[in-house]
This record gives sequence, structure tokens and C-alpha cells, in this order.
Amino acid sequence: MTVVFWVVAGLTAAFTAVRALGVERGTPMVQLVSYTPYAAVGGLAAGGILLAAGATTPGLVCLACGLVLAALVAPRLVPRRAAGEGVRLRVMAANLLFGRGGTAALVEQVKVDDVDVLALQELTAEGLAALEEAGIDALLPHRVVSPAPGGGGAGLFSRHPIDGPGVRTLELVPMTQPWATVLVPGAGPVVVESAHPYPPRPGRVDVWAANLAAQPVPDPDGPPRVLLGDFNATLDHAPLRRLLRAGYRDAAAVRGRGLRPTWPYRIVTLPFWTPPVTLDHVLADRRIGVREFDTRRTANSDHRAVVAELILQPSPA
Repeated sequence: MTVVFWVVAGLTAAFTAVRALGVERGTPMVQLVSYTPYAAVGGLAAGGILLAAGATTPGLVCLACGLVLAALVAPRLVPRRAAGEGVRLRVMAANLLFGRGGTAALVEQVKVDDVDVLALQELTAEGLAALEEAGIDALLPHRVVSPAPGGGGAGLFSRHPIDGPGVRTLELVPMTQPWATVLVPGAGPVVVESAHPYPPRPGRVDVWAANLAAQPVPDPDGPPRVLLGDFNATLDHAPLRRLLRAGYRDAAAVRGRGLRPTWPYRIVTLPFWTPPVTLDHVLADRRIGVREFDTRRTANSDHRAVVAELILQPSPA
């Protein structure tokens, strides 16, 4: 049993080192790092079990690793001060699972949440038609869309007028990201983009990393940015943390809800069960305040939608 105890301690220590140093590379480490919150709990539990079994040194190793991982994860559960006064902008992002989530229920949720800007991923022509039939144009009349078969399509819908719309095509894979400058009454312009990097599938992790590295970053001399959608990454992945350091804040983490899982939800698209993780995010420029964050069910999709209330600086009088 001593060998087993040390194997458990060694694997826990190796995982902790990879996550703490941000050096996950390839399969399976990139995929496993998604489950860091579970590994934190597992490390603490394993430490307690090993200590109870008399394996003092392996048990202390596991406990120490569990504490390190918990320290890395815990700040996402601590709400920071909510944004004060300013101009409200409510945003929502939803992955439609190859267009299937483009339903009247989604449009109704947009109405209930009083959404100003809606970012959609995996938008197909059929999904767009269903949204139009459900009345999306009456709520959000301004749009930039790039529907496509499979998971590469996307869309951006706005209550407010938009300027300079465009579609970013990510290299190596046919993934599109519509963006536009939203002209919010009472505030300056804000650039909003629907994000959807390629998932870290075995053998294509380099594509995933390149797509995350290609995401736009805030320009201190330009309008503030909001990047929202299905990032196919958690805050435990180094590429997403680098994106945050470039000038964004994760809205969920700001409000102490950074561990609220968004995938998989209800519908399982993998051949095996996996614990739910947080792949969908609202990244707000640090010049933008965050007042609220929550998740919503998306009918016929394997992702939950994310909703945030952002606060913009008023335009100079």
C-alpha cells in the first residue's frame, strides 16, 4: 500500500505543479486542468484519508497540494465591490449547439432579462430562422451574423445602433466571431465581440491555444471592449489567464460566481460523463464595471447561457 500512497501523492503534486506554473501542454493535461476545482477538493480529501491510514508524508503532500489548488480557485468565490453609478448594458452569451438552441424560449429569456446585446455561438441558418420567427428582431434589431453549418457560425444582436461591424475568422479552423461597436445612449462606444475559440480536442490543442492567443485585447486609447461567449477554457487555463492580464476582468469572478458551471448541461454530447466546468464567460474591459452576473438555461443546448449587467462610464456632458 505504501507504493499506492506515494503514487497518489506524486500524481497530486505533478498536477499541482502544472496548474500553478501554467505549463499545461497537449492532451491530456489541457483537458485535465479544466477540473482544477475538483482536484483541489480531491487533494484535501486524499490527504485526510492518507493521514488517517498512517501514511503521514504522502498525506501531508496531498494536503499541501490541495491547499495550493484551493488558494488558486477560491478568489473566484469572493465577490468584489459591485459597480456604482453609470450607464447600464446588459449582455448575454449562449451556445446554441449547432443551432438547436435557437428557440422561442431563448428569445423569451432575452426579453425577461432585458438584454441589450446578445452574443450567440454555433449559429446555423436554421437556428437564425427560428430566432427570427420567434421575434428576435423586434427586441434586438441591429445585428452582425455569420451562420454556418456545424459549430463555426455565430451572431451578435443589439438593441442599440452599431457601427463598424465585422466578422473575425480564426485561423486554422472555420470559426467566426462577429463584432461591432455598440453605440450605447448616454455612454461612449463599446466594442463587443462573440468569442468562440476551437475546443481543445486531442490532437488539436495547438489550434485551441492559437485561437485563444488571437482574441482581441483592450486598447487603452480606444473604446472599451467586451468579449463574451464560449471560450472552451476555464480560468485555470494559462491562455485564458493571459487574456485577462491583457486588460479584461471575468464578470463571474468579480461577482463571486466564477465557479458556476456552464457545460455540460442536461444534454451530453461526449461519449462519456464529465463533471461540469465553467467554459462560458463575459470578459469586460477593466474600464467597465460589473454589477450582476448569472447563468440561464438554454433549451436544447449543452451549455448554460451567461448574463451580466455591465456599467459604462457616462459620456462627457
